[in-house]
Amino acid sequence: MAKPIKEFFFYFIVIMFAGDLFIFFIFLGIFLVLNLIYAVLTWHRYSYYVTDEALWIEYGIFKRTKRSIAKNRIQSIDLTESVLHRLFKLTSIQIETAAGGGSKAEATLRAVTLEEGKRLTETLKESQEQELELLEEQAPIMKKITFQRLLLAGITSGGVGLIIGFLVAGLVEIEELIPENIYDETLEWLLSASIFLLIIVVLMLMLAVYLISVIWVIIRYGNFTIKRSENELIITRGLLERKQLTIPFDRIQAVGIEENIIRQAFGYASVFVEIAGSKTGDQIADSTILFPLLQTREIPAFMEEFVPKFIWNEDVDWVKPPASASPLYLIRSSTIFVLAIIPVFIFFPSFVWIPIVLSGLALFMGWLGYKDAGLYVNDNRLFIRYRRITRVTVQLYHKRVQAFEKRQNVLQRRLHLATMKASIISHVGGRHFHINDVIENEIDQVSDKLAYRKKGSI
Repeated sequence: MAKPIKEFFFYFIVIMFAGDLFIFFIFLGIFLVLNLIYAVLTWHRYSYYVTDEALWIEYGIFKRTKRSIAKNRIQSIDLTESVLHRLFKLTSIQIETAAGGGSKAEATLRAVTLEEGKRLTETLKESQEQELELLEEQAPIMKKITFQRLLLAGITSGGVGLIIGFLVAGLVEIEELIPENIYDETLEWLLSASIFLLIIVVLMLMLAVYLISVIWVIIRYGNFTIKRSENELIITRGLLERKQLTIPFDRIQAVGIEENIIRQAFGYASVFVEIAGSKTGDQIADSTILFPLLQTREIPAFMEEFVPKFIWNEDVDWVKPPASASPLYLIRSSTIFVLAIIPVFIFFPSFVWIPIVLSGLALFMGWLGYKDAGLYVNDNRLFIRYRRITRVTVQLYHKRVQAFEKRQNVLQRRLHLATMKASIISHVGGRHFHINDVIENEIDQVSDKLAYRKKGSI
């Protein structure tokens, strides 16, 4: 019953502010009664059971639907415990199959007891497990994040931009609810305030956003634990909303390392994986976090232990963009901010320092992007490194590359450069990795190697 209430809560708020309060409470009462009736009927008419071969689900109030999911098709079973679930000792189960894809799981049991969820998970996996008794006697391969490392992950996270995005989106939504006189007075105060006062206000807001981002990371990745079994990885994490994610090895398309500037300076990084049909909701740009924070020297041993088919080799002979490509990186990163200087100088001259500072930062990021970019290909794997804001290094097997593309604009053609794009199956629409302004012949050589990839590679 809580799910429909949560989905329609926004509309209640709109009605409360836009219309008569008495009408709102009448509407609310009617909706709650209808929702209660609907929830009770839905619960009463929803059932499931497990046979030796499949999971059977029956649901529907007026139109009955009966579905079966064969055990041998089940790829992953994820458990999610929201705050409300944990209050009543319940869990939600998401089941994905080999034919999974899109934005929804193959089947979802939204509220079962935690004990029943664990029992059902073990029952559905029975047909997939081999030599279970022997595996139980062995010590599990497991790694858990410490609180000190978790706190460091929050302090060095790049979640500030995400929090700012949410705040901006929220301000846009509630802008019409702010009285016009308050809005005008605030804008007038900002325009008349001294630069020193504005800097103080901005710094205070940035500090508040930074603290929120640290707390968000701690809550999201608290109690993070990764376990490796014979055929899959199992990840549990979360303080308020507890999640258990199952990652089958045969669905892993690529493994990567992400380093923002702060973490890179101190020798730390996070490890992520790209999963075919991933719907975990635990993502960096459609990627699933394999471990929130590791020292870079720990990464080779970690990957050998948990994803041995993607053993990490730091001694890679990168193919780098030539010196002639550096101006393109600088122009691409800073053009918007440089062009913004002119209108800001004309209409808001006292704030012209803002686009100037941003232009300098953008030029610096463009230079870092040029220094970090590189690619390398060997007999069975492709390595790609690039930077937008954070530096990303990813490795994938040749057979996982679904498409390889070379693009050139007019300027690149004159300089004999090109942009490379490699695509794999991942979240909805796939996942794409780009490297700009590499020598054209180098990209052609990579394309030839991928075209003649070995059939024996995974």
